[in-house]
Amino acid sequence: MSGAPSAVRQAAAAGTAAQRDEQETADRLAAQGAWIALLRGTFDPRRAGLSARQWSYLAEEGIRHQLSGVTYRLLADGPWASQIPDTVLGRLRSLYIGTATRNALYFRQTSQVVKVLASRGIPVLLLKGVHLARFTYSEPGLRSMADVDIMVRREHLAEAEQVFLEQGFGPSPRPNLEEFCSWSNHLAKLTKDGAPVVEVHWGIERPTSPFRIDLEGLWDRSQSATLDGAPVELLGVEDLLLHLVLHCSYHHRFDRSALKGMADIHAAVLKHESEINWHTLADRAAAWGASGFTYTTLRLNLEILGTPIPEFLFRALPHERKDEELVGIVRRYILLPALELPKVYVKLAHSTGMKERAMLLLRSVFLPREKMEEIYGPRANTPMVYGYYGLRLASLLITRGSLPLRALFRTRAMRAPIDREEDRLRIERWVGDLPGAKREEVLGVGGRGSGVGGRGSGVGG
Repeated sequence: MSGAPSAVRQAAAAGTAAQRDEQETADRLAAQGAWIALLRGTFDPRRAGLSARQWSYLAEEGIRHQLSGVTYRLLADGPWASQIPDTVLGRLRSLYIGTATRNALYFRQTSQVVKVLASRGIPVLLLKGVHLARFTYSEPGLRSMADVDIMVRREHLAEAEQVFLEQGFGPSPRPNLEEFCSWSNHLAKLTKDGAPVVEVHWGIERPTSPFRIDLEGLWDRSQSATLDGAPVELLGVEDLLLHLVLHCSYHHRFDRSALKGMADIHAAVLKHESEINWHTLADRAAAWGASGFTYTTLRLNLEILGTPIPEFLFRALPHERKDEELVGIVRRYILLPALELPKVYVKLAHSTGMKERAMLLLRSVFLPREKMEEIYGPRANTPMVYGYYGLRLASLLITRGSLPLRALFRTRAMRAPIDREEDRLRIERWVGDLPGAKREEVLGVGGRGSGVGGRGSGVGG
C-alpha cells in the first residue's frame, strides 16, 4: 500500500510538469512566430503582444539559429525598440558587437595572408562566411563566422599551404597533400594562436561527391573585389546561390542552424536581385546534378522567409515528388522547438508493450559496469561500483523524475523532440539518395553533416 501514495505523487508531478511544458511551448511558439515575422519584415508588436518571457524566447530563437546580429539590428532599428526589455536588447547588442569586432579582426588577418599569396601570383576566391559577412550583408556584425574559407586553384594548393606555414600557421607535420585531397576538397585545417581557423579549398565539393561542378567555370565567372586592400575574387551570383543551397541542404541536412543558411540565401537574393539570371541558375543546377536540392531549399526560403524568388523557377527546376514532400518535413524540423530529449525517451514514446518499456527504463538506469566506471570514476573492477547504481537512480529521479511519464503521454513539449528526430531521419534518407552516396560513406567521409552523399539529381517529374 505504501507504493500507492508515491505513485499518486509521481503522477501529480508529471501532470504539473506537463502543464508547465504546455505553457512554455505555447510561449516559445508565439515568440518564434514573432521572430519569423521580424525576419520577413511583417512584424507588428501590437498584434504580437509579447510578454517579457516571450521577448526573451524571441532573442533565444535568434541566438539558436546564429542570427543574433540580424535579430538585434531589426529590433534596435524598428519603431518598437522602446517596447523591448532592456535585458533582451542588451544581450543581443553584446553578441552583435562581439561578432562585428571578431569579423573585423578576421578580415584584417585574412587580407594580410591574401596579399602574400597575391604577391606570388596565387589568386584567392573567398567562400561562405568571409564573403557573406564582408560583401553580402549590409554590415559585418550581422553574420557570424566560425572560420575562414578561401579557395585557390588546385595547381596552387601546395604553394598556398607553404605560405600559411611561413606565416606561422600549423600544425606540422601536414598530411600528405595528394592523399588528403583524393577525398577532401580542402587542405587540413590551418590554425594559429590569435588567428581564425582557415580552410584552403581547391573546390566547393569533395572529389568523391556526386555533383558535376566545372571548377574552371567558377573562376571564369568570378568577380574581382578587395578585402582591406587585398585583391580577391568572389563567386558569381548564380554560383554563390547554388553553393549556399548545397551547403544548407546537402552538407548540413537543414540542421546546425538551418535558418542561418537560409538567411544567407535571403541576403544574397536581396543584394543581387537585379543581377540574378534565374534561367541560368536553373540550367546550372541541372548541370551540377543539384536540381532537387535547389528546388526544396529555395521553396523553403520562399515559404519561411518570403525570399523574392520567381515562381517560374520552380517549374524550370526538374524535381521529384519527394523533393516537394520534403518542404513540409524540413519546415517542421527547422521550426519545432529545439528541446533536447535523451534518446531513451524517444524510444519510450514509440514503445508499445509494458515489457519493452520496462526494459528501456532499466537499461537507462543500470548501465554496463564499464560505462558506470567511466561516468562515476571508481577504479576498475571494484565492488564499490554497485553503490553508484543507487546514486544514479536517485540522480535520475531528481533531474528527470517525470520525463518518462511525459514521454509516454507525449505531451506537446515532449512531442517536439520526438517528431524532430523522426523528421531528421526522413531528411537523412532524402539526402542519401544520389548515386555516389554509399561510395562516400564506405570511403569514410559520409555521415551526418559531412557534406557527402545526397539527392538532387534533377531527374524525374
